Amino acid sequence: MTNTQFRTIRQWLGLTQAQLARVLRYEAPLTISTYERAKNPRPVPTHVALLMTAYDEGYRPADWPHSKESR
Repeated sequence: MTNTQFRTIRQWLGLTQAQLARVLRYEAPLTISTYERAKNPRPVPTHVALLMTAYDEGYRPADWPHSKESR
């Protein structure tokens, strides 16, 4: 998954970086921003890409935050 695809899915889901960080169990939203930054982004780990694809396809865990977008 490219960094642009990652950012596009997060935005489509209507989640902030902080909300997505909580869903992915990261301690800080900074991790999400490292995947999305324009210069020298970190590669999206395979397991995170798989989760993002599942979220994009409609999967939602029980603790999913309320978002603007509902599928």
